[in-house]
Amino acid sequence: MVSYPTRKTKNGTVYDVRFRIVDKNGIEVQKRLCGFQTKHEAQQAFSEFMNSYSPPEFKRQNSENYAFETLLSLYKQKTEAELAVSSNYDVNLIFNRFITPFFEKKNLQNLKKADYVLWQTNLWTMKNPKTGEFYKQKYLTKIRSVLMTFLNWCEETFDIPNLYQSVKKPKRKELKTEMKFWELNDFLKFQNSIDKIMWKTFFMCLFYSGCRVGELLALSHADLTFEKGCYFLSINKGITRKTANTDDKFLVTAPKTERSNRRVQLPKVMTEQIKGYLAYKKSKNISAQFLFYGDAPIPQRTYQRYFAYYTGLAGLQQIRIHDLRHSHASMLIHLNVPITVISKRLGHSSVKMTLEKYSHCYSNGETLAVSAINNAVKSK
Repeated sequence: MVSYPTRKTKNGTVYDVRFRIVDKNGIEVQKRLCGFQTKHEAQQAFSEFMNSYSPPEFKRQNSENYAFETLLSLYKQKTEAELAVSSNYDVNLIFNRFITPFFEKKNLQNLKKADYVLWQTNLWTMKNPKTGEFYKQKYLTKIRSVLMTFLNWCEETFDIPNLYQSVKKPKRKELKTEMKFWELNDFLKFQNSIDKIMWKTFFMCLFYSGCRVGELLALSHADLTFEKGCYFLSINKGITRKTANTDDKFLVTAPKTERSNRRVQLPKVMTEQIKGYLAYKKSKNISAQFLFYGDAPIPQRTYQRYFAYYTGLAGLQQIRIHDLRHSHASMLIHLNVPITVISKRLGHSSVKMTLEKYSHCYSNGETLAVSAINNAVKSK
């Protein structure tokens, strides 16, 4: 884990970087980079070090060098330098919960295929302590992929054969859960139940833009522009609360994908709403650092609590706040907006992804196709 402690010097406060690496003898030691004026400079220095850092070559005859903990320590330094903060958080969480407890204190070079089969069998029979139900196939596949990627790296770097590649992935039949969303009339009913201007503006922005919650939370006043009677949102960052450093309650990160960098136009129904909200913030002298909430983004539990409260007040079925994004996509599909436009507006990595995610919304496509043919034939 990387930390950025501060210390006082005669020239003021400076930031250091502390993390662990493995020396040429295969022993984990602490590494320290010192004397940076800002935390950002310290983070840049860490990234530059990791980009140039090459793990030491281990001597094959020393079997202790292939201990799971030693190799994992090296691998985590690699993922920390390469992955997005939230992605790296998820990988570490999976290792800590599902992988390390089984493989710790074991030598990877001495493991057999049966060891990986046993781990996988235990994983597929494990139940989620929160729900008391088996983990979903999709999540189990993700866990399996995390271990596979680590073992592939071990093979590429240290010539340790990845025996897990030959272990067949089990399948679990599951009923497909139906995606929940609101129609426009549902949202209008929800919207009319909100009595506070910030919450009304926030939830209306989510529904009418189709943005991810983290993208909206990261907006500052500078990301909001007004042109030709409409507001535009410049989406170029996001908020994540998946941080390894407990001192950081949130981080502003790069967008999810390259296509997530986009400019989203809001409908005119948002114009007066946003003008009123900005006037409200100005009258209360609320900071412009974040569009919603001021000096910091809205806490997750806060917006979830208010969303559930106003949903109940409107007498609607409870959905996740992320389902407002699905509701936006579904609305555009039923308004016959081209799928290429919808995909770009949502910031999806590809049109294929949009089609796969929302194909169920085109359930009447066959009927429409036949009707179109019938109409064409009649006109001849």
